[in-house]
Amino acid sequence: MKSILIRTLGGQDIGYGHYYRCISLAKAILYLNKNIDIIFLINNGLINQIKKTDFKYIVEDNLEKDYQIIKKFKVDLVIFDSYLGNNEYLKRIKKQSRLMLIDDNNDIYDSSLPDILYNGNIHAKKLNYNIVKSQLVFLGAEYLIMREEYWNNMLHNYADKNGILRTTGGTDKYGIALKILYEIKDLKDNIRVIIGPSYKDTYIKEIENVKNENIELIYKPDSLKEYLSHSKIAITAGGTTVYEVLASKSIPVIFSIADNQDLICKELKSMGVQYLGKYPEIEYFRLKDIIRKLKYKELDIDKNIFEIINKKGAILVAKKIIDYIG
Repeated sequence: MKSILIRTLGGQDIGYGHYYRCISLAKAILYLNKNIDIIFLINNGLINQIKKTDFKYIVEDNLEKDYQIIKKFKVDLVIFDSYLGNNEYLKRIKKQSRLMLIDDNNDIYDSSLPDILYNGNIHAKKLNYNIVKSQLVFLGAEYLIMREEYWNNMLHNYADKNGILRTTGGTDKYGIALKILYEIKDLKDNIRVIIGPSYKDTYIKEIENVKNENIELIYKPDSLKEYLSHSKIAITAGGTTVYEVLASKSIPVIFSIADNQDLICKELKSMGVQYLGKYPEIEYFRLKDIIRKLKYKELDIDKNIFEIINKKGAILVAKKIIDYIG
């Protein structure tokens, strides 16, 4: 039996984007071939999340201990998705196994090192990766790894989309959600507010105190798909969630809270998406006017933006990985 070890990290401070991407890829691999053994190597911050799945896992916070773990399991492929490693880490992993690097910005690692190089972002092909002939390479939104609920081609009725969805992902250490809510709470629109899995109880109470009859609080959902399918506008950071917004044909209004989101925001802004800026200089005061103009179609957005991603990218990548490891 072929085996794959997936190393990723996440949690309240790091966020959950890397983890969810890896879970989606793992599910796609097993969807195509149930005879592949997959084990996750995670940090303590992800224990509560991975317990919701059936995947086997090892908990280790220290990347320096990965080499012995990988050596022990003798896996056919290591998939690494984290910003916390370095080139020396990649080199040492390659001594034990073939390596797939999941990257976002080409700003940390030597891209010639991994056997498989992946970046499914819309800006990936513009990053001038150092690619070698022996590599298997996945660059661009054709290969975007989305959650499994987006893989099918079921038709959705988007005609009844209304109101606004606001999300900051699993965490909100800068209090952005509350600032957005204060800015838009008096609008007549229905407002759906996502409470992330790592929101602190005291912060949730602050949000609950702002709630009025137009505001629906959605606590720690496993998926945003249902809520996005009914929302006309989605206010979100420029991370992986924005791709779910586009797949759901909702209009994104974006901001950046981390360097790795800047390039996605830049690309989407060039296509007419409204960008509020980067923390700590997010221009919350612009929200009401932007929402009004979007509702009345006074702002132009490139309609092709809703077609740039491949909802089945995870299946495409999984098939090629399975073929690669034989």
